[in-house]
Amino acid sequence: MTKARGPEPGPLTAVFRGRDPVPVPGQRARVVSLRPRPQEPSDADRSAGVRLQQAFLGRVIDYLCADAGVRQFVDWGCPAPGTDQRVRAAAPDASVLHLAPHGTAGMLSASGAAVLSGDGSGSHALLRRLSTCGLVDFDEPVAVLMTTPFPADDPPSAVGGLHALMRGGGYLALAAPAPRTAVERAFAPFTPVDPGVADIAWWPYPDEDVSDRGSGTLGGLGRTPARGRGSRRWR
Repeated sequence: MTKARGPEPGPLTAVFRGRDPVPVPGQRARVVSLRPRPQEPSDADRSAGVRLQQAFLGRVIDYLCADAGVRQFVDWGCPAPGTDQRVRAAAPDASVLHLAPHGTAGMLSASGAAVLSGDGSGSHALLRRLSTCGLVDFDEPVAVLMTTPFPADDPPSAVGGLHALMRGGGYLALAAPAPRTAVERAFAPFTPVDPGVADIAWWPYPDEDVSDRGSGTLGGLGRTPARGRGSRRWR
């Protein structure tokens, strides 16, 4: 049985559950483009992407519960359902808060977990609601799962604010189909947890240890240590 060691664990040693594994009406255009049209993802592709996200988040959650001793989770608009069930399967005493940016509430599972919904005014307002809602104790370790894909030139803007909130230490999970350097930069000021950024199809194994073809989406965990109790708040 793996012993939880609090907010400063060693290598990733938790026993994971394995790799889960319209045309527009109107007149016909007079000029015909010979360029290939971009292909919309098929239902099968979307289903495969959801399964990859669920498997990646499952391994992240298993590690955070078993090795890092985290008992507070914030699901920040994750694009795959079932996060709260996976958390409670790994740690029945853990709490889960869904933070739903505007337009993502439909992705939440109907498990009765607490939900804070955004009003479209951006990450600043969501951070303020998170800091004042009383549903998360930021003097204790907390993990934020923020794996909605982001473009390389537009990383999540809330990362710095989350880091400032985590007085008791904590973790941040990110994932994106972006270049490695862009995903690594997006974690700052969090410190990457070994093995750093890797394809979500096999994280926490580093890419160089796996010969399979990856998903093209990179992810990982960042960590911030506890800074002690106090009145410091995010501004």
